[in-house]
Amino acid sequence: MHLIIADHTLKNFQGHSFEYCKSIREIALSLGWKVSVLGISDISTEAKESLQAEPFFKYGFFHHFPLPGVCRVFPEITQKHLWGRWNFLQHNASLEKDLCKLIPICNHSEKTLILFPTFGFNDLLGITKFAERLDCQSRVQVALVKHFTSRPNLSKDMLPHSLYKKCFDYLKKSHAKNRMHFFADSNDLIDEYLYYFEEPMKIVPIPHTSEPDISSIPQDKPLVIGYMGDARTNKGFHYIPEAIEVARKITKTGFHCEIQANIRNHPEWQVRQAVRILQEMPYTSLYHEALNSDEYKALMKRVDIFVLPYTLEHYHSQTSGVFSEARALGKVTVVSRGTWMAREVQEQGGGLLAIPEDSKSLGDAIAASVENYGPLRTRALECAKNWGKYHNCKSFINELIAGIPGMSN
Repeated sequence: MHLIIADHTLKNFQGHSFEYCKSIREIALSLGWKVSVLGISDISTEAKESLQAEPFFKYGFFHHFPLPGVCRVFPEITQKHLWGRWNFLQHNASLEKDLCKLIPICNHSEKTLILFPTFGFNDLLGITKFAERLDCQSRVQVALVKHFTSRPNLSKDMLPHSLYKKCFDYLKKSHAKNRMHFFADSNDLIDEYLYYFEEPMKIVPIPHTSEPDISSIPQDKPLVIGYMGDARTNKGFHYIPEAIEVARKITKTGFHCEIQANIRNHPEWQVRQAVRILQEMPYTSLYHEALNSDEYKALMKRVDIFVLPYTLEHYHSQTSGVFSEARALGKVTVVSRGTWMAREVQEQGGGLLAIPEDSKSLGDAIAASVENYGPLRTRALECAKNWGKYHNCKSFINELIAGIPGMSN
């Protein structure tokens, strides 16, 4: 078996893509599979060497293709509409061209699985057209895992999304559709994508998880409140400074904050402002760069309470690798109501909920989690046992293979 992990978000240690690829690669190698990892062309040396990855994709998932100059004569609202279509066409064409470099490998007799850990409408058409170019005798199967919602602006976007619909309508008529297998890591996403495809996506676990942290509850040091991942407004990062101030005023129990404040490609003014405020706050440590695997895991272990103030615009159905890792570690979590994460906390416990996009509610929840840390931690550790039984690397591979006819033979 040859597993090709094709991840055009893989650039460095930033984001969940590195840990996701690392987990899958390690379990596949332990099974005796041949594994190739494909990242974007400017992948960092550290990530490349750690995963033995190949710089492959010319443009990454988050690349923005500027509109041709001639389009500047149109009104701004028209330019915005045209840019979305232009970006859609350019991304899909570029991805198809990149993937066609794999055809000599794919047309061998070797059983091959190409796994896309991330995809969107800017990718699906290109992947489908690449699959159409494969020899009919090729033993290649394509697996695509969905993490993102097709409705990122919950109050405005209607279902179905026109570009997703275009992609899936094309796929339904394609002779390559039997090679394409779709997965998602939440039932919320599976339900959402039934608007586009008559067959439901199959469920897979989230693979990058850890063993429960059963270290004793801190007695002689302040609890650590942590935020992990990119600093973005759709993750509610800009609500954190005020929430911390609210929590400090409410609780007499001291706490320290450890916050990842690394900004991806397009810094938002709200995030930059929040970083400046946090830099001046006492008992607060910021990490401005993406951490390598060992540093990241060490920081996760130090954190006692994870704060995930994600907004509903994406996370009403979208999943979170950070939440999965925190859950597996048995950490207490503070999450936004109405999110996929909130449903897990509501059903199983081990955390508290806050009103989305509300600094006061977030601060109240942080303070309550500090004051009630003991019982919350006990419950979170109980939840970790069940979480880790399903969300792990081995389960991911087993569910993935089971969902693709002929792959398990």
